[in-house]
Amino acid sequence: MSAIDERPAAEATGKSTRDSDQLPVGEATWALTLPQLPYADALHAALDEAGLQPGVLEAGLREDGRRPELFLRLCWPPLHHGLADAVQDTGVTLAWSHVTGWTAHDADGRSALLDVDELADVALVVDAARHFTRRGLADEWLPPGTARWTEAVYLDVALGLFDERTSR
Repeated sequence: MSAIDERPAAEATGKSTRDSDQLPVGEATWALTLPQLPYADALHAALDEAGLQPGVLEAGLREDGRRPELFLRLCWPPLHHGLADAVQDTGVTLAWSHVTGWTAHDADGRSALLDVDELADVALVVDAARHFTRRGLADEWLPPGTARWTEAVYLDVALGLFDERTSR
């Protein structure tokens, strides 16, 4: 058996620090340059488990002269294998910003602000992804709940620290 064969299954789904020798999510979130990475990892794992792997998952920092903004972008581009026929031409992007929260948009210029917590539970984001990759933005998505991500408290602190550092 090679070292690759001995990897735990969780390693195949992202950079999760859960159940590892690395920092716990809370401490890792405070120490990261991009504190939203544990949230991105949790989203990636949940989408993977649901069979809704996006073509692109980006995490980063936008600085355009205004307030610096941390973001996540989950993109199912046009013709992505995970899109239903009705959405093949427009694709779907779910975007998160620590300034504006969750939005969805497509290549036709349609967009929707998602009525969920800024740090919505990953199951809610998976539900939104399932809806939009099947029906597109023509059909309104109604969240089935209001839950927050289980580790949101740590990211809240990290986002507050980020805003303090960048507002100087």
